[in-house]
Amino acid sequence: MRMNVYLTTGKKNYKYAYVAIKSLFEHNIDSEIYLYIVSEDLEDSDLRYEHELAEQYGNHIMILRFDEKKASEQIKLRENDHWAIGTMSSYWLFHELLPEEVDRIIVIESDTVIVGDLSEIYQIDFEDAYVICPGPEHKPKNHRDFMERIGGECLTFVLSMYNVDRIRKDFTLEDILKTDADIRAKAGNSMMELVFGLLFAGRIKYIPGKISCIDENERYIEELGYDYLAECEKTAKIIHFSSYGDYSKPWNPVFLVPGYAVWWKYAADSPYYKEYIERQWSYYNKTRQKQQKIARNISYRNILIAAMVIMTAALAFLSLMTDAGVIGSAVVIGCSVISLGVSVLIRRVSILIGKVKK
Repeated sequence: MRMNVYLTTGKKNYKYAYVAIKSLFEHNIDSEIYLYIVSEDLEDSDLRYEHELAEQYGNHIMILRFDEKKASEQIKLRENDHWAIGTMSSYWLFHELLPEEVDRIIVIESDTVIVGDLSEIYQIDFEDAYVICPGPEHKPKNHRDFMERIGGECLTFVLSMYNVDRIRKDFTLEDILKTDADIRAKAGNSMMELVFGLLFAGRIKYIPGKISCIDENERYIEELGYDYLAECEKTAKIIHFSSYGDYSKPWNPVFLVPGYAVWWKYAADSPYYKEYIERQWSYYNKTRQKQQKIARNISYRNILIAAMVIMTAALAFLSLMTDAGVIGSAVVIGCSVISLGVSVLIRRVSILIGKVKK
């Protein structure tokens, strides 16, 4: 059975997608997979190991070109948003990127590991639906409330499957981009889950998240709990390591979740394994440098000096505005300097006493 799969990545992160690709092939040996990698800069020569994997399993990898410069004229992300604009290539998927023979396609992402056979989901009858995706039960309440408020439905992008033929027939690319503009007016930025959740409202078929896709990150482990996530891993088809501004991924574990162990099992066999480890050190060092910089800026001494300067300036100004005049201002400044010195001295003595006790 042919299975069309969509994934987007680029030169910066494609090596991490090796885990998603290998686990996809390994768990779907009864399907002939056509993996469409949408990228603005990847060449076939970059994917030497991935093509070897595809040949080994009897599958195929095709690179579809995505024009980020053209897309940036239509798509607006917040400044310093951790999403790359390439992730919005799904807007162009149906009308400009996919070959005509593709009638349906299932979505995975680079930051995933596939842990089950996707063919059962791939063969589900769309009936009158445009998309099939994991249910909304794992979505945050504020996300569900927002979609209800704007008249849409929750859509989970990872492991969503699209009725390409029907979408091409019933919608144009302009319809998709117009919906994106509506979402930007309401939410402030582009987001494909919101766009497709609004555009396809009433025609979304759900599969329970517990048996389809489980997202693992800091918020989900706090809301759903470790035990629930661990149970979902036994029945779900895919684990998605979604993240926020902290960019918590298996290869940059600023926050540990159980699924990271599954990802690293596949990573250990990757030709990029050494690079994963070395990049992790780099990420850690950068994070540590930021922490040290913040620590320096919020140190006891800096806070004390800032408070003293502000207080002294305020009192000196008040002295000038009253009968105290210049002499009063000078007295205030002098007292402040003495107070600062005494405070620092007390601090040093307290530290010394603490060391002596220890």
